[in-house]
Amino acid sequence: MSFPTHNTNWATSSKGNLWKRANGVVCVVGQRKDGRYWARRGDDFLPGSFESIEEAKRAAETGQSGDSESNLDDEDWS
Repeated sequence: MSFPTHNTNWATSSKGNLWKRANGVVCVVGQRKDGRYWARRGDDFLPGSFESIEEAKRAAETGQSGDSESNLDDEDWS
C-alpha cells in the first residue's frame, strides 16, 4: 500500500491527536495525562516531552527531542 507524499497542514485525527505529513513523513502530536505533549515522527516517538503544543509540533517536523529523556508508556497516550 502506498500513501501520498505531498505535504499537508496540521489536522485532528479521530483519536484527537494533531497530525500532518511533511516531506513524506507523518508527524503526530498528542497531550499526555500530565498536561505535557509528546511527538512522533514516522514510526518513532521522540524522546522527552514538550511544554507546549507548538514546541511538540516543531519537534515532530524537525526530529528534535524534548526537555526530558523519559520514555512514554501506554498510560501517557491520549
